[in-house]
Amino acid sequence: MAKIKDLDDLGIGEKETSFIKAADMSKAKKNRGGRPKKDANEKASEQIFINVTKDEKAKIESAAKELGISVSALCKVSLAKFMEL
Repeated sequence: MAKIKDLDDLGIGEKETSFIKAADMSKAKKNRGGRPKKDANEKASEQIFINVTKDEKAKIESAAKELGISVSALCKVSLAKFMEL
């Protein structure tokens, strides 16, 4: 298929040219997928740092892996349960 910039070289009429330009999907905005952006008040922008021993870290990582979640998610769930959030 001819590119839009080459349509003038085809010697076709204005009606056909406008039809081809309307059918050309290469310039259409593509759906990038993914989830919608979060509002500013929903974004996790603050951090809390804790120190743990190697054994504690290993236990935490093992528990998170067993549950199929990240260490961060495990900590958030544990804190929420403890604090009844």
